[in-house]
Amino acid sequence: MNKQLVKKVGIWFLAFSLFACHVLFRTVGHADTGTSWQKFFAKSGECHISFPSTPQVIQQTLPMADGTSKLTYDVYLAPHEDKGVFLLLVATYPMTLTGGNEVAGLEGLLSGIVNHSAENELVFADLTTILGHPAMDFLVEGGKNYFRGQALMVGNKLYLIAMEGFKSKQDETAYIRFVQSFKLSK
Repeated sequence: MNKQLVKKVGIWFLAFSLFACHVLFRTVGHADTGTSWQKFFAKSGECHISFPSTPQVIQQTLPMADGTSKLTYDVYLAPHEDKGVFLLLVATYPMTLTGGNEVAGLEGLLSGIVNHSAENELVFADLTTILGHPAMDFLVEGGKNYFRGQALMVGNKLYLIAMEGFKSKQDETAYIRFVQSFKLSK
């Protein structure tokens, strides 16, 4: 199977999964949770991040088009007061993305997020490095909502660190605290 096709299918599954998480946990994101931030380790142990409340965890494994490869991901979701939902997604691809494909993977993820809804508009997207790895810092707005995030590729792992909520309640200070708390363990 063509690696490029496997990567594209994986990215679209990932974008669809983000949408499903958004729909399923929309009401959870606007619960009052207080302000006690706690360090939380990913189940696989490769990273940690501080959430404003204990996150809910969704785990999924999706078969790829080649019939043998699988895309696995864990999504951690935690509400922040009535301001939005913090999200950490850790996706494991069946192969390592190298040789510039890391950036193509990040651009594909962002394209999936923007194109998910006709209302969505890319406010900005900057290619950068985070913790020495290729990354994308971005903001997408659609209707009354926003999706602010950073995504980075490390080998065969995609990490998406994001906050979603109503534009009128966007809290950049809380978002910065969240993304700056992200650390790789390895």
